Amino acid sequence: MTIADLIAQTGLPADADITATLPGLTWHVTTPLKRAGITTIGELRARSEAELLEIPQFGQRRLDMLKAALHRGEER
Repeated sequence: MTIADLIAQTGLPADADITATLPGLTWHVTTPLKRAGITTIGELRARSEAELLEIPQFGQRRLDMLKAALHRGEER
């Protein structure tokens, strides 16, 4: 399942701050996203997984952590 699919299932608003909306994420995940200018759910949804993996210090493990946090958000 893609990031966009997971976000769609959570119903999170596009203007929601990633850090506030997904509090289980560590700085290891949020810092590279912030450096890339991705701070909201909408900005995250606009990126493909391939684009996210191109962000320095944001590899597959951190992508998996992000997906897990979105999946937990879906369960709320």
